[in-house]
Amino acid sequence: MSLKTKQEYFDTIKRLNTEIYAFGERVRDVTEHPCLRPPMESIGLVYELSRMEEYEDLLTAYSPFTNERVNRFVHIHQEQEDLRKRLMISIFYVHKHGACIGGRCVSSGALNSLFAVTYEMDQELDTEYHSRFLEYLKCVQENDFTVAGAMMDVKGDRSLSPHQQRDPDMYLRVVERGKDGIVVRGAKASISGASIAHEIVILPCTSMGSEGEAYAVSFATPSDAPGLIHVAEAPVSNLGRFIGEETDFGNVKYGVHGSAHVIFDDVFIPWERVFMCGEYHFTAKLVDYFTRLQRLATTSCKCGHRDLLIGASAVIADYNGVGDARHIREKLTDLYFQSELSAGCALASVYNGEETASGVYLPDPFYINIAKLQGVNAIWDGNYKMADIAGGLVCTMPSSKDMRHEKIGKLLTRYLRGKADVPTEYRIRIMRLIEYLSGQGSVIPIESIHGAGSPQAQRILIQGSLMKNMERFKKAAKVLAGVEEQDGDTAGR
Repeated sequence: MSLKTKQEYFDTIKRLNTEIYAFGERVRDVTEHPCLRPPMESIGLVYELSRMEEYEDLLTAYSPFTNERVNRFVHIHQEQEDLRKRLMISIFYVHKHGACIGGRCVSSGALNSLFAVTYEMDQELDTEYHSRFLEYLKCVQENDFTVAGAMMDVKGDRSLSPHQQRDPDMYLRVVERGKDGIVVRGAKASISGASIAHEIVILPCTSMGSEGEAYAVSFATPSDAPGLIHVAEAPVSNLGRFIGEETDFGNVKYGVHGSAHVIFDDVFIPWERVFMCGEYHFTAKLVDYFTRLQRLATTSCKCGHRDLLIGASAVIADYNGVGDARHIREKLTDLYFQSELSAGCALASVYNGEETASGVYLPDPFYINIAKLQGVNAIWDGNYKMADIAGGLVCTMPSSKDMRHEKIGKLLTRYLRGKADVPTEYRIRIMRLIEYLSGQGSVIPIESIHGAGSPQAQRILIQGSLMKNMERFKKAAKVLAGVEEQDGDTAGR
């Protein structure tokens, strides 16, 4: 079975010569770095649980390309049930790590969208992209690689297209084509797990016209390829990893992203790892396929986060002595409703999805955009309600060093207690978790909005669907009111 152990993942990442910078210094050992080790633990959990027999059906799948079971994150969706399980595993993992495993989960959208689009390019253009991609896919599955997906360009002036930018490298582009491969230059922004992955799969950020041929590029590269530079994220919460102790972290063991800005300083890519090079008229389809799949992943992931919001809110209400209060139950009920509404829309996208020409299954674009947008709103609404339930101590807690101080430690332990039978440390730990989950000490809320596309992107698609259906809705209202007569079927979307 081609499934790595957690230790094998750590060992293989440690052996890479990835050029990573964090807080102004070159990272020499990612497995020991205080800000990169926690997200590695999150990904390590995936390796650990995937090898357990009780989770085999959910977390792994049979691959017809290797004739073995592979991790579901590198599996090609061959039926509707694969999409449903893809939704479920994000919720499953978040319940256990409360973080982000973008270095693994984004590979699902990247690999499936490329499988579909390279197939369609070969059919229409008589290219060899699909056969190249299949060889790469087999390599990923056989080695159980962690594969980060990189789509988001730095973009420069957002009002201008890639080819119109004053600096042409604001979108990743091909600067040289040769007999053995291509050379690319540019940068990808905020790429989850890139620095702690074995491989990175790159996709174009937007649809291109004929002027954007140089930007219509997709390929795979080792994360430590020469010329590839990673600059680690530096949210405020990561500073605590340098100066604090586990009581201060909220999420004690696991970290959020391990994301990085990835700079391509004239990186060479051999042809066998190039899956699109100049076929600009296929960029819209590749972006569409990927964003649908990634919005499914992001929506389900945030369902898991909201479940943790509910759990932490309920625990702190108990510790504060108001767990049975009516207004607390009402807030928790609303949190649960919002979470399940988003999950239900995501499930609808699965059951209303479609099979592409290659056999890959994709979620329905309308319902997955509804689910993503609802999920974003639910995160922010949940943060508000959780802060309301928890109280102001969420943002005013003393440090663990204060709690252990010879003089003030006993005083703080006394005066920061809630219910008499709950240790003050427990109350502080849950408050720290709430701080983390609500975004006071993490990047979760911002990532919830912009991961897999900003809310405006979902609104545009939803509005387009509304406009297509508006006349039908108006007709139904007029018929019901007796203003017009029925003249056809008004069912469907």
